[in-house]
Parts: sequence; structure tokens; C-alpha cells
Amino acid sequence: MHFRTVPLIAFMFLFLCCATFGFAADVSKKSGAALQGLALIKGEEVYMQVCAVCHAAGVAGAPKVGDKDAWSPHIKLGFDHLVDSAIHGKGAMPPRGGQAGLSDDDVRSAVKYMVEKSK
Repeated sequence: MHFRTVPLIAFMFLFLCCATFGFAADVSKKSGAALQGLALIKGEEVYMQVCAVCHAAGVAGAPKVGDKDAWSPHIKLGFDHLVDSAIHGKGAMPPRGGQAGLSDDDVRSAVKYMVEKSK
């Protein structure tokens, strides 16, 4: 290796390490609200791709997103209960909204999105 490239490679390695550490430190400083906002964005994506088929129009008795009166009794049962119902299915709703590939976190994010829009 040429003697002039060693310092350049060392500098690039050091720069990348510092940039990565700085990025990680910045991410860890994000407020809870900002991270919650990211979860809502993920939840909205899942909602639009899976849940909206029924929850946008109230198909088969699904509470419409944004209808506070329809969601109120469900919300009173607790968030974990709602997530459990979405994961395992309830009534006409199949487990995971019919998308077996959704992770528990995906389902949780979608439920959080729908609840936040329906309070």
C-alpha cells in the first residue's frame, strides 16, 4: 500500500466512526413525542394498506376511524386488549387483519394510529 493512502484511509475510518456515533447519539436524544410520531407514521402505513379496507367505511361492524362514539367502548377496554383482538381476530376481523405477515409491532402501531385518530 502506498504510504500516502494510509493516512487517508485512517482519516476516512475515523470520520465514519465519528459520523456514525454522532448519528446514534442524535437518535438516542430524540424526545418520546418524536419517536411516538414515527410509530404513528408506521401505523398509518399499516392502516392504509390493511385496516382501512374495513375501518374506513365500517364494513362488517368495524368501528370507523375517527368515530369517537364507535371507538369509545373499545378504548375503555384498554390498549392491550385492542392489540390482542387485532392480533388474534375478533368477530368478522381475521387475525392481523388477514395479513399473517404483519408483526406484533406492526399491528400495535396500526391500532395506536386508529385509537389516536378516534379519541
